[in-house]
Amino acid sequence: MIDSFLSVFKISLKAIFANKMRAALTSLGIIIGVAAVITVLAVGAATKKSISDRFSNMGTNIIFLRQPWDLDSSISSPKDVTMDDVLAIRQIEGVSAAAPYIQTSFDVKYKNTSVSLSALATDTDIFKAYDWSIDKGRAFTEKEISDYAQVMVIGATSAQTIFGDVDPLGKTVVLNNIPFTVVGVTKKTGSSGFGFNIDEGLLIPYTTAKVKLNTSGGKNSNRRALDRVVIRAADFNKIENTKVDVANTVRNVHRIHPMGKDDFQLDDMASFVEQAKSTGTTISLFLGVIGIVSLVVGGIGVMNIMLVSVTERTREIGIRMAIGATGWNIRLQFLVEAVTLSCMGGIVGILLGVVFSMLVSKYMALPTSLSIWSILLSAGFSAATGIFFGYYPAYKASKLTPIDALRYE
Repeated sequence: MIDSFLSVFKISLKAIFANKMRAALTSLGIIIGVAAVITVLAVGAATKKSISDRFSNMGTNIIFLRQPWDLDSSISSPKDVTMDDVLAIRQIEGVSAAAPYIQTSFDVKYKNTSVSLSALATDTDIFKAYDWSIDKGRAFTEKEISDYAQVMVIGATSAQTIFGDVDPLGKTVVLNNIPFTVVGVTKKTGSSGFGFNIDEGLLIPYTTAKVKLNTSGGKNSNRRALDRVVIRAADFNKIENTKVDVANTVRNVHRIHPMGKDDFQLDDMASFVEQAKSTGTTISLFLGVIGIVSLVVGGIGVMNIMLVSVTERTREIGIRMAIGATGWNIRLQFLVEAVTLSCMGGIVGILLGVVFSMLVSKYMALPTSLSIWSILLSAGFSAATGIFFGYYPAYKASKLTPIDALRYE
């Protein structure tokens, strides 16, 4: 049985290599499909891991309070999110930190160096909210916040960009023509706070930013308004209860009627994580479907070529059947040929998929995650394509009668 299969396999290889260009073009759809499936699965897995790592560094027990982007038009006098909300939220038992958040950017100048950096106007609770820590120096103090002090804490990457090997502590930089003294440098975290990366940014007191740098949050120019409030729940398992307590507190601060609609919105980090993962999965599935379509198209190409091959080799089939080959032998020969053709395309596709994944990792700064399952899945798909699309031509060949086959011109 093994010898019989090996001989059939050798005949199949001989037939394939007799028409190398045709075989290569036939396998092209399989190659593209398999490479696409492997690359998409690798990038998709890496994207999900990147999202999880990024948000887990920030903590999934983070809640954001902000004014809705699509505020209900029936709310006649919506209130901005202000420090009044922050101070009230800090009194809630289930809240461990609540920090004002105003994001902006400045041209930061130091001697002959000038760079544009993202800046976060906030207070000391931001360190507890995001679990950021100081590497050198200190954070600004409550007194500096109340005195509108011109001090700043700078991210590790920003410090390297501006100061190089010079110790930044005590150095004076200029923001909007106003001098600020660097009092601290944060540890490198690699995490971002809702679009703000502390490593590549800087922190200043929100009071100083509003009064001396004329920054304001919200949809209007009200200096009391904040972009949002970053809230850290003390217990992730009770985050829904904490959200309810925060909502009730803010409704009281905004003096909203018991039957009135909220003029604010609460988002929690866990929902952002699930939303981002869901989006990534949808995109991966969409691209994966494109890869599978390529496999199907490649399979149709295999079927087409195998039907042509049956026609071209009709006399060969007749001779083999005349000397004792059964219908099963003929069917097995053409089926093995179709599967071999598909698997050869699958092997090349797997190699290209691995190479493409490595190129994506290198040039897109997205560490791809290749798994043995994605490779086995792709190999299985290519083999299944050969079996599915090769069966009919093999069946057609096995149904030829020796006399009709030998008479064929």
